[in-house]
Amino acid sequence: MFCSIKSFIKKYFSLLTALLLFSCSAASVSLYNFDYPLTAETAVSQTTSLNVKIPRGWFTADDNEFHRIDLWLIKDDYSENLQFTSLHLDSLANQEVEKNGLKEIVDLSKEFKIARYGKSMSAFTNPESFELGKNHFEAYQYKDGQNRNIRVVVFKYGHKFYELTAIPATTSNLSELYRIQNSVLSSIK
Repeated sequence: MFCSIKSFIKKYFSLLTALLLFSCSAASVSLYNFDYPLTAETAVSQTTSLNVKIPRGWFTADDNEFHRIDLWLIKDDYSENLQFTSLHLDSLANQEVEKNGLKEIVDLSKEFKIARYGKSMSAFTNPESFELGKNHFEAYQYKDGQNRNIRVVVFKYGHKFYELTAIPATTSNLSELYRIQNSVLSSIK
């Protein structure tokens, strides 16, 4: 009888371990691929050493008017764009991030969107937590005041936190835009 209980416990823990490993690995995969072709050309951040490869059919531009965008990629036909912005945190926010990790930054990012759009935006959807290479990313989506489906990916690079926002101007192929976004993220070194 003792052997059968021991055998049962061993099988139970093996099953529990397998389920735990499966659930952890499933959580680290994005909803979108990262296989869009990138050029050999590099876009460089205006304020840090962050640099990424430019997608085929895209170009880089400077935000000369507001200086809010750190690195800006635009599709050749202007139908889509990707905006890297650095998040500037005060000391209290930095303390919260130290305690709660990247999810705290996601919460702050969402609060910024609520403050900006108010009631004109829709609820946050499609939360993601995934890894590309050695980098960890958290993502979410929402509709802004112009009813555009926007995807925001939050990540840490060096000692700074960033948002990479995918914004459709006239495109309706959101899956491809988000695939391009992930492909650009995969080129971060």
